[in-house]
Parts: sequence; structure tokens; C-alpha cells
Amino acid sequence: MLHKLLKLWFRQKSGEGLEAKLGYRFKDPELLAHALVHRSFLSGRDLPYESNNERLEFLGDSVLNMLTTEYLYRTFPDDPEGELSKRKSAIVSGHACAQSSKEWDLGEYVKIGKAEAKMGGRGKESILADAYEAVLGAVYLDGGLEEVRAILNKFHFPRVQEIIVAEDFVNYKSELLEYTQGGSMRTSPEYEIIAEEGPEHLKEFTAEARLNGKAYGRGTGPNKKKAEQEAARVTLAMLKAEDAERAKNAPPEEAPEKPVKPKRYFRP
Repeated sequence: MLHKLLKLWFRQKSGEGLEAKLGYRFKDPELLAHALVHRSFLSGRDLPYESNNERLEFLGDSVLNMLTTEYLYRTFPDDPEGELSKRKSAIVSGHACAQSSKEWDLGEYVKIGKAEAKMGGRGKESILADAYEAVLGAVYLDGGLEEVRAILNKFHFPRVQEIIVAEDFVNYKSELLEYTQGGSMRTSPEYEIIAEEGPEHLKEFTAEARLNGKAYGRGTGPNKKKAEQEAARVTLAMLKAEDAERAKNAPPEEAPEKPVKPKRYFRP
């Protein structure tokens, strides 16, 4: 019954318009309908939790990562692995996905709960990014990898340069990793989600960054990725402050003593 309702809602309410914007017509419209159901929509309804789009988001995230890696490998043949990783982090970020989703007006089609809608959920970056990846997952199941690649080539990859140089995006986890590995610590940060609060559709996560087992910064966010990014940002600021204080209090380097010239004795 649920599947029939989803198909009916999709075709009646939003499917035709979104398919036209995607440039792809689903053989199984239920997949796209499923990709548009945010978990907040299920609150108070007699629907199983698995009816939300999180599983499709998980799949779409993996497909996006793979195709982005392939795209970067072919497009930037002279870039080293480290530079390719930086580009990839920006391109597959929630920020970039949310921006690309606006070309489809995806916020108009996502099914969210009334409370979430009142709080501006249709424009929330995390919801848009998750729905974007879920749609990619749905296209992959319905039409295969080439159809997803065609959509990314049309909507996402043309924005690569814009995404990479965007001033409002900084991958603090990458910045922190580079800072710690390049300094005296020679270590990689580890992250742990230490708290989850709020109802299921309005979760707030708290992450903690650790270096060599020592706890550093904490950050909160509407999902684990955002919380870890904030924890990385706080930790990076803490490390830079520590290094600046250490440099300030360090004793001045003593100038090396001038070598003493040996005395020469001359016979009369």
C-alpha cells in the first residue's frame, strides 16, 4: 500500500516537473518518490522509518564519490594525490551538493514534516544535500551509472572551479589534517560523536576531535559531518593559538660564539 501511495503522490504532485529538470524519466517512479522523503515527514504517520531517503542517500553518496574521483583523475592528469583529495572533498561536500540541488528547485519537491517546514527546512543545506545524494542513488538504481554520470556532467561538474575557489567553503578536517601532519605532532586527528540530542527529525550531534588520544575541540551540527567539521575548526584554532603562545614564550636563540683565532707566534 505504501508503495502505491508513493507512486500516486509522485506522479500527481511533483514527478513530472522534477524529471524534466533532471532530464531523466524514471522507469520506476517510486524510487524518485522515495528519494524525496525526509525522515521528519514520517513523524506522527503510520509509516515505517525505512520509508525515508537515508538508504538512498547512502548509496548516492558512494556513487557521487566514485564518479567525482574518476572525473578528477581524468580532468587533472598532473595533480598529485593530495591535491586531488582536496578538490574531491570540496566537490562532494554537503555545501556543494546543496548548491547544485537548487538548479532543480529540489526544496519544492522534498517531503518534510510540518515542524521542519516551519523552521525553514526546505532551504536547509543538510536536507537539500541529503536529498540530492538520494536522487543520485535513485537514478543509479533505475538507470545505471551512465545516467548518473550524465546528470553530474550537466549540473555538478561544470561548477567544479566555482566550488573549489568558493570563499564560503573551507574543509576544516582537511586543513587540520594538513596542519597536524606538517607540524611537530605528526599525527592524524580522530573524531568521535559524543552526544546526540533532540527528536529524530531535529537531531543535533556533538563531535570531539582528538590528537594522540588527547581531547581538543568540540563542535555541534545537524548531522555528524557538520559536527566533525566544527570540531576540526575549533581544534585548528586551538592548535594555532598554542603554537603562537609557544613561539612567543620561547627564549631567544643565542648567537653562536665567534671562533677564537689561534695566536700565531713568530720567531724574531
